[in-house]
Amino acid sequence: MAETVSAGASGGVLGGRRSRQEAAWGYLLIAPVMLGFAVFFLIALGASFYLSFNKWDMLTSPVFNGLDNYRDVWRDGEFREALVNTLAITIPHIVLRLICAMGLAMALNSNIRFRSFYRMLFFLPVLTMPVAIGTIWKWLYDPAFGPINSFLRRFGLPEPEWLSNPRTAIAAVVIVLLWSGVGYDMVIYLAGLQTIPREYYEAASLDGAGAWQRFRDVTLPLLTPTIFFLSVIGIIYSLQVFDLVYVMTRIDQTNQLPTVVYYIYEEGFRNFRMGYAISVAWVLLLMILVFTFIQFRLQRRWVNYV
Repeated sequence: MAETVSAGASGGVLGGRRSRQEAAWGYLLIAPVMLGFAVFFLIALGASFYLSFNKWDMLTSPVFNGLDNYRDVWRDGEFREALVNTLAITIPHIVLRLICAMGLAMALNSNIRFRSFYRMLFFLPVLTMPVAIGTIWKWLYDPAFGPINSFLRRFGLPEPEWLSNPRTAIAAVVIVLLWSGVGYDMVIYLAGLQTIPREYYEAASLDGAGAWQRFRDVTLPLLTPTIFFLSVIGIIYSLQVFDLVYVMTRIDQTNQLPTVVYYIYEEGFRNFRMGYAISVAWVLLLMILVFTFIQFRLQRRWVNYV
């Protein structure tokens, strides 16, 4: 009996020592990644939070000014204009992207010829650099030489100044965002569609459900986790849109459709108000956190996890 207890204790000691050794090796292996995360993210995040309470032009030492930067953000008419532009892009972009991508995914999930080719074709814009996309579409939208207005001119239709007028610029940017991003959402939808058991559709068909009823009662409820995921990342991306806006709507050194991130760039790197620009960035971060929190709270009411 004593020998059994002794052997068990010995095994427990050896097992505990082995577990500690494995844990030590695990911490050692993740140490480079955690070190990089600490240096390039956590420390930088802390430094930016401190600088947001300072007046700093990047040429002289920061001067602490308390909450003045944050007060100025809400008083600044240019910031409010940039915020309105950002929301005007975000809302139609998210709604249309979710709908268009779902339609594409359902079409390309059916048994059609060259299905793999079409999937690749719609996904290719996702792999293209945003600056290249913006440059090409800026030429397409050119009021004098662009093929879009040339096509409209041929049929006697109005020829908008696509990128010079803020209203048409919003539509132009949303179209490009859809063209470049729908393919990504389509792939995620395809993954969601292929996880739905075929038995559900067979049971619905036996009950006399038509195509619309199968979509409404089977496909849509079981795709709600996918819709939730895509809506969260889509809103985060839309609120931070910069590269397409910078390339497409910047005409004669003036941006016709400033967004919040473009406004941060202008204040920080052109007007040398880096402390103020960092404050705007923190306000944007807070907005993103609020939107994400609201989405996670509301998802309990409409997302179905099976």
